[in-house]
Amino acid sequence: MKVSHRITRLVLIGLAVLAIAAPVASARPAPVDTPTGPIPAEPPVVQSVDNGFDMGSAAIGAGIAGGIVLLLVWGGVTYRHRHEHIGVAH
Repeated sequence: MKVSHRITRLVLIGLAVLAIAAPVASARPAPVDTPTGPIPAEPPVVQSVDNGFDMGSAAIGAGIAGGIVLLLVWGGVTYRHRHEHIGVAH
C-alpha cells in the first residue's frame, strides 16, 4: 500500500508542476484588420505525372521483400535447428 501512495503522490506532484509551468496567458487579441468570417479556400493545384511503371521502385520493393523473406526463413531454420535436439531421448 505504501508504494501505491508514493506513486499517486509523485503523479499528483508532477501534474501540479506541469500545470504551473504551462503558459497561462499565451493568447493575444487578433489585429483589427483580421477578417472574422470564413476564409474561402482555393482549390489545391495537383500535378499528375504518369511515366508508367517504375522499374527502379519495383526493384527496390522486391529486394526489400526478398530480404525480409530470407531473414524469416533463416530465423525459422536456426530456431528449428536449436530446438530439434531438445526432448529427444536416446
